[in-house]
Amino acid sequence: MKNKEFRFRVSPLEHQIIKNKISKTGLSISEFTRRLALGLELKNKLTDDEMICYKNLSKYTDNFRRISNLFKLGDVTGLKNETLETSRIVKKHLEKFR
Repeated sequence: MKNKEFRFRVSPLEHQIIKNKISKTGLSISEFTRRLALGLELKNKLTDDEMICYKNLSKYTDNFRRISNLFKLGDVTGLKNETLETSRIVKKHLEKFR
């Protein structure tokens, strides 16, 4: 049961910096401080752009898994079609970076 409390004073600037760091992790103040003090890992939550990239990479993973399965089945025609479709998807996303 967590019923003990720590309190400490900070300057207005320090307060803002700490708040900003906490907001990037998505943790509560207590959980952030606890993890920091105990040397546990602090991860920033993903930005919207990072989420889009993550979802795209997940799609690519699925496509490459399908291609791998086609190799196992010896389906050369299906392999060609899957490869071309994956290539189109990758090209479409790469165009966004131009």
